[in-house]
Amino acid sequence: MSASTRAPAPLGVRTEVLREERHRHQGARKAHHRFLITARIGILAVALVLWESASGTLVRPFFVSSPTAVVAALWAWAQSGELWYHGRFTLTATALGYVLGSVAAIALAWPLGAMRTLYRVTEPYFLVAYSVPAVAMGPVFILWFGLGLAPKVVLAAYFVFFIVFINTVTGFQQVPQGLLDVTRVMGASRWATLRTVIFPSAVPYVLAALRITLPAAMIGAVVGEFIASNRGLGYLTRAAASRYSTAGVIGGVLVLGAIVLAMSLLLRPLRNALRWQPDISIRGGDA
Repeated sequence: MSASTRAPAPLGVRTEVLREERHRHQGARKAHHRFLITARIGILAVALVLWESASGTLVRPFFVSSPTAVVAALWAWAQSGELWYHGRFTLTATALGYVLGSVAAIALAWPLGAMRTLYRVTEPYFLVAYSVPAVAMGPVFILWFGLGLAPKVVLAAYFVFFIVFINTVTGFQQVPQGLLDVTRVMGASRWATLRTVIFPSAVPYVLAALRITLPAAMIGAVVGEFIASNRGLGYLTRAAASRYSTAGVIGGVLVLGAIVLAMSLLLRPLRNALRWQPDISIRGGDA
């Protein structure tokens, strides 16, 4: 054996190095997370200060209102009970529409994604339906289902359905053909292949669609409330606009944005639970 040849490090040493590397990455991730939170809070604080300073000096309050006026409007709604009363109808329509649209899209995309010939036959019909502006379907759904909760739920589901459907079908079709051939050679049944190969490959696409369609579900519910409703946050915002209350309009928009953000945060544990990629990369990249 030459002098330049080195014996491999003992297993315990390599394990300790790997553990230290993992701890270093975890510390870097936490520091980066703290930086992001601090930066976001700082940007928000600066924006609020500039907004408050510009209102009444550079821009008329009628056009942009001010943070203090918006807070006062939201506080008045909260004290009177209007915020919760109207908010629960919007939340109900959004949640039901989101679940209905997502479940229907995944249930339909599952067989069509697995049977590519059938999907090619039906694809033009889905494209034509998807090309119809979702907002234009609002009056149609109200005509079909009346003025209650049902048309808002259906409209929210319509906003969600096609995005989840297309992403799910794409996920099913992105499975490498070689991997499918290997599973068939090994004698895997169609159900086993679908459960262990195809569906795990589609999960990232499905989760991405579920995240980006949260605002879409809210938009669908609010559009329905704008068109014809006497309750909901969309109605409350429209009523504020009819009174030329800029603070009320901005307050309603901010409440809608806060609800979407909260719903997105609620989905994060589901995304982490279904994520099959390794959590830490020893090569130096972020998780």
